[in-house]
Order: sequence, then structure tokens, then C-alpha cells
Amino acid sequence: MCKNKVKSEKGITITSLVIYMFILIIVIGILTTISTFFYTNIGEVVDTPKYVNEFNKFVMFFGVDVKNYNSAVVSDNTIQFKEGPTYIYQNNGIYRNDMLIAKDIISCKFELFQYSVNTVNKNIINVDMKIGKNQDDFMTENVDFTLKYW
Repeated sequence: MCKNKVKSEKGITITSLVIYMFILIIVIGILTTISTFFYTNIGEVVDTPKYVNEFNKFVMFFGVDVKNYNSAVVSDNTIQFKEGPTYIYQNNGIYRNDMLIAKDIISCKFELFQYSVNTVNKNIINVDMKIGKNQDDFMTENVDFTLKYW
């Protein structure tokens, strides 16, 4: 009578306990990975606005000048609009005619190229900029500006 009673009792075996623990470890690992990615991306989003205003100040001046002039002489760190202002990247800042318009610029490169649409040639200035306090905390912007072509 005791034998039948012991066999009929249901409980957790070591095999099922190992399977439950294995599944629990996998679920915890997945949640940890998702949490790590989430908090890393949130940190990047929170830090980005610190430098957006410097890029916006540059675009505020540069966008107006690009639409008012149809030719420019461009080197890696200088843009000279024909009969217009000069933009220079130096000392971690961008200057427009000796006036600092953007600071905390880690690197900035200007490039001029032509793009043809039907029979119209458009001069395009590419601005590749890295903005931040150091190499570990920065944002990058790479934007093409089309010079006046009409």
C-alpha cells in the first residue's frame, strides 16, 4: 500500500528542474540584452541635442549664403564665396568672416563638386562635420548644399 502511494504522488524531478532553470537563464539573458541595447540607445539620444545647436547655428548662416552665391572656391577647411563671405574651420570652431559661428567642432571638411540635371550643372558643397567635446562624445553631420544656379 505504501508503494502505490509514493508512485502516485507527483512532484518536480531533477530533469524538469534543470530544464526550468535552463529556460529561465535564456529568458534572463534575452531581457538583459534588450535592456542593454535600450539604455545604450537612450543615452545616445539624450546626448545628441547638446551639439545640434552648434550645427544649426552653422546652417543658419551657411544656408543663406549658399542660396545667394553661385560660385565658391573650396578647400578642405575653407570656403570663399565669390564676392562674399569666407568660412574657415580652425581652432575647433567655424568662423564666418572672423566671427565664430559654431564651436566644439572636432573635425570639418568642405568639398565642392558638380552635379548635372538634364542640361543644368549644379555646384554642390558637401560639409562633413564631427561635433562634440571629445572623441567619445560627438555627433556627425554630412550634408550637401546646392549653390544658387539660376
